[in-house]
Amino acid sequence: MQQDHFTSTTTVTGNMRCHSVFRHSSANFMTDIPKAIGGYGEMPPPTALLAATLASCMLSMLAFTGTRKGFRTEGISIQAACIEEKSGITAFDLHVSVPFSTDTRVRALMENTVASCPVANALHPSIQKHITWTFA
Repeated sequence: MQQDHFTSTTTVTGNMRCHSVFRHSSANFMTDIPKAIGGYGEMPPPTALLAATLASCMLSMLAFTGTRKGFRTEGISIQAACIEEKSGITAFDLHVSVPFSTDTRVRALMENTVASCPVANALHPSIQKHITWTFA
């Protein structure tokens, strides 16, 4: 397989931790296993990063759509949590906070954009996405 295809490299560093480096920017992060299952719990677990990735994808698509359609997106944030059971991830709780008011047309566009991000679409259909909104 061609090496240029890969965008990141992740390595086990010991103590049940992993270090990931993105190839083109050298941005990096560490993950840790939660204390509840024997890790140190000092860094985010992979499931928390997946929730953050989902939120980041949703907001990236929202910013892209806002730029194209001419509506404001600065300051919008998403709080994200991964819901897990013994069988694995079952849902994501996502709360979108919009710190300004907007009309119903833009709200509907925002809601549709967030619900259709590529990461959300890549997740198994049985994994629920509970999305709530607060508008100023």
